[in-house]
Order: sequence, then C-alpha cells, then structure tokens
Amino acid sequence: MAHRYCIVGAGYTGLAVAKAFADLGLDYDHLEATTEIGGNWSHGVYDSTYLISSKAVTQYPDYPMPEHYPDFPSAAQMREYLRGFAREFGLRARIEFDTLVTDLAPLDPSGTAGWRVEMDTGEVRHYTGVVVANGHYWDVNIPSYPGEFTGKQIHSKHYKRPSDFDGGRVLVVGAGNSGCDLAVEAAVTFGTADISLRRSYWFVPKYVMGVPISVFDIGSVPLPRWAEEALFRSVIAIGMGSYKNFGLDTPTHRIFDQDLVVNQQLPYYLKHGRVTVRPEIAEFDGQKVSFTDGSSAEYDTIVWATGFKTSFPFLREGLLEWDNGQPRLISHTFAPGLGNLFFAGLVAPRSGAGALLMNSSRLLAEAALLQQRLRTPLGDLYALVSKPASQILAGGPELRRKVLRGRMLVRALSRLTPQNSTASDRTGGQVPDGGAARLPGAVLRPILAAARRIA
Repeated sequence: MAHRYCIVGAGYTGLAVAKAFADLGLDYDHLEATTEIGGNWSHGVYDSTYLISSKAVTQYPDYPMPEHYPDFPSAAQMREYLRGFAREFGLRARIEFDTLVTDLAPLDPSGTAGWRVEMDTGEVRHYTGVVVANGHYWDVNIPSYPGEFTGKQIHSKHYKRPSDFDGGRVLVVGAGNSGCDLAVEAAVTFGTADISLRRSYWFVPKYVMGVPISVFDIGSVPLPRWAEEALFRSVIAIGMGSYKNFGLDTPTHRIFDQDLVVNQQLPYYLKHGRVTVRPEIAEFDGQKVSFTDGSSAEYDTIVWATGFKTSFPFLREGLLEWDNGQPRLISHTFAPGLGNLFFAGLVAPRSGAGALLMNSSRLLAEAALLQQRLRTPLGDLYALVSKPASQILAGGPELRRKVLRGRMLVRALSRLTPQNSTASDRTGGQVPDGGAARLPGAVLRPILAAARRIA
C-alpha cells in the first residue's frame, strides 16, 4: 500500500501544494468544493478587481505570467493564469470538483496513524495525511449594531458589479482594500458615496518612483522591523502628507500590526468630495443610519467590507487551539500535537505570495515525507525553534526566513532518519506507530541550534 494524501481546496494555494506534491512524487487526492479552480479568484471577487501586488511577486516562479499582462492584472487575467498553471502541470485532471469535505479526524490521538476524511456524499476515505488549503477569505464577518436596517445589505465577497447596489445612496463599512475599491466604485456610479471607518488605516501607493511597492517587501537583504516600518512610513508621508488634509485620523497602531491598504484612489476621491468619511455606526432605524458622532443619513445599500473569519467547519472540535479568532499554529503550518495535518496559505503576507507559496509548499511536501518516518509529530520538533502563534500577518523577508529555516531543519532530520515501509491507503490501511524512534537530544541539539540562527 502506498502513502496517499488529501489536499482540501484548489485555489491559489492548493494548486501550489498540488504541484509540490506531484514534483516530489507524493500521491494525493485533490478535493474542491466548487465547480472551478481558483478559490476566491473564481467566486469571491467583484468584476473590477485588480491585484494589489504586482505580477512579478504574485506569479509562481516556475510559471511566469504572460508578458502582455500589466503590472497589476485583473481578476479575469488571474483566473486565466491559474487555469493555465493547472493545465501546464497536469493538475486539473486530478481535481475532484463538487466534493465538499464535511468531517476530518485523526485515526489516533496524534494523527501519525493517518486521517479519516468524510465527504458530503457520505463517502469516507483514509489518508496518510491532509493538507488544509481551503482559504481564509470566505466565511464572511458582519458586525451587529442596535436596531434594524431595512435597505439592502451585501458583503463585499458577494458584490459583483454596480447593479448590485439598490439605489444611489451607498454606505460602505470598512476601509480595507475592498472597502476602498467599492466606495470609489459607488462614487463613480452615483456621483457620491459614504464610507464608515471604525479606525483609521495606513494607505500606501501602488507605485513608488515608478516601481510597484510590493517589491520593497521582497528584498534579499533582510531589514530589521524598525527599518522596514521607517521605509513604509516615509513612503506614506511623501504620498499622503497629513491625514487631516483628507478628513482622516492618523492611525495610532504600528504600521505592520494590521493589513496595509494599497490604494491611491480613495484619497483622490476624498479630496474631490466624491467620497465622505463617516465614523462607526451607532444604530439603525429603517434606512436611517446613525453614527457615533451624532450625525445620521439614509441609505439604500450597505456594503459590508468587514473582512472574514478564519474557519474550518470540517475539523473536529478541540483539534486546534484558538486565540482571537485565529488558530495557534507552528510556522503557519503545523498544529501542536498533531502529525500529518498541514495548513497551507494561512498567512497574509504584505507582498505578493507567488514564490512564498511555492517554496512553503515544497517545504510542506518534504515535511510530509519526513513525517512518514517519525513517531513524533514533526510540528512538535519544529516548535523547538518556532513557537506556536496565531498571528497571520507577516512580511516577505520574515516568511522567507521561516521557510529557509524549515527546509534546513526538515532536510537535516531526513538525513538522520531511516526509511520505513509502513503506509496508509485511501481505503482504510493505517500507518502503525512505527518509523524512526524519537531522535536523541545529542542529535537534535546541533540541528536546532543551526535552525535558530536563521532568525
């Protein structure tokens, strides 16, 4: 019986994982709940969406985007690119569409014996391991306020085009990248729009001196966090000047503590009086919305650009530890105490993710091979150099260092760990608790010390 894995999700991340597994010769089933590849790019973006990271840092390194693509491709171009990637490497033929995973549970307390996967059809399969790549921009978050709003309400995920607005009085709630885009789109459509902000955001331009700003977060020479922050603060100071000039409060949080908003259009429309800033909502009364500053206005449509909840509805309760709505994972990948369960793409990098996704997927595939030969969950060994954390925001240099450190650690352990022939197949064969015994401290200490130096 051969080892076999399950990849859940065929979006931007899931496709990278599939290629890494195929390149390494790992057998897998690829399950996708919808009828198309691409994840959010297929079913969760509006027609006017464009990338906020340039194509140079968004493309997979072994499959460049077409030369005729602009610096910032459209959603339609991104979808076609992902389809081309899947065709080029024979990934699409291996995807089982319309296959929803409803239950995922380990076959033993640690998961090293394999995993049970159940689909919405009732079919059950057993796998050596599972890669969770279902994304974290799909379970919509809509805040609650006193009263009832009787106009139309729509989340940004479900908005597609201006015909989705009911009438010309539009309030967009939230000023992330989607919120800014949709406030501008409503203003272009109807002449004006309002945007409600609970807090202020750091706005950065797409270009600096003619160069996409995303390239400043992928430099090969790592900078300390204070230096990166100073660089981005300088760019914002040059581009925006005083926030007060735009009717905005200066953000009080450190620049990398929350998502950056890569948008130049909202400040432009603010200065032209086409978009009006409102504070947080206080309450609803029919189509009337009252705000915390005592002002009020009536609206036909509220667009909730209020983000998403990280959610894994198929995972058995108690498998993960949660902190402020995010799971505590080791290096964004491993769950403490569980082997053969891997999370892919559960991170929000400040720059484009193409190279990061492919390199982290290769790390994941190498880790899956190593876990076949270990009794101890690999994540628990990895936790000796990277403690569990729930933070998903990260910079490009930081993530690259983590991947480099992980691949060094996995390869060093692989050289020291003998092969074994135990396996699990999709029909129920289980991996015994065998494989290599726990590695002695004398072997682990120099490896861990070297990995820690990649900080």
